[in-house]
Amino acid sequence: MRIYIAHSTDIDYENEIYQPLRSDEDLKQQELILPHEKSEDINNTREDYRTYDMIIAECSKPSTGVGIELGWCYDDGKPIYGFYKIGAEPSDAISVVVKNLIEYKDKQDLVNKIKSVIMTEKEVY
Repeated sequence: MRIYIAHSTDIDYENEIYQPLRSDEDLKQQELILPHEKSEDINNTREDYRTYDMIIAECSKPSTGVGIELGWCYDDGKPIYGFYKIGAEPSDAISVVVKNLIEYKDKQDLVNKIKSVIMTEKEVY
């Protein structure tokens, strides 16, 4: 499965998302697309989003760019899961496009919940 990880650039995504996901042995078996892993710029086209099997969005901080990405994926019927850190208040608009909005407490809890979602989605896929 090709899994796109969407997030705001206003968070410390390297330490809060990328490092925990890349460090997990189970997730090394997945094709995770981390948009800013190699560059601050993102050059995905509308067609790129059609190649993803699932979208995972960190929604703790609102982001116009993430909203556009999620809108495209929603339009294409892709499963979208939103995650937000305890205490954050995701945008009300996010609930229109995400399949499930899931709260997490820390980096490890985020990783565990993402793995659970991926395994559930693989059963359907």
